[in-house]
Amino acid sequence: MTSPSTDRRYGVNSGLAVKAPCRLATTSNITLNGLQAIDGAMTAANDRVLVKNQTDATENAIYIADTGDWVRDYDFDGNRDIVTGTSVFVTAGSTNANTYWKVSSANPITIGTSAITFTAATVNDAATIAYTP
Repeated sequence: MTSPSTDRRYGVNSGLAVKAPCRLATTSNITLNGLQAIDGAMTAANDRVLVKNQTDATENAIYIADTGDWVRDYDFDGNRDIVTGTSVFVTAGSTNANTYWKVSSANPITIGTSAITFTAATVNDAATIAYTP
């Protein structure tokens, strides 16, 4: 996992561009509470889930699944955690297994206020995001 330190030359978090993978990604609006089936698989407590299809797009984010209320994961809960182009890989699911997703919302993004939109990304997008000289 990347260090949460800040790059002093550029002033951004070292984990800003590519997030740790999520196990599942949504295909429709969900209730952010309780373990549930997402994309053909049952969530387990502590699964990272890319929630990208909420009717209220300000709720889109990476969450930690739980038997109670879900919370945004620590790397996606603050205004400095994401920008346009931030990407995440999804490892499982009937539809979204082995897919990359990137934030396509315009900067600046304010958690809880800005609509956060995810767009399918290609491997080339991910390589470009991961290596920016």
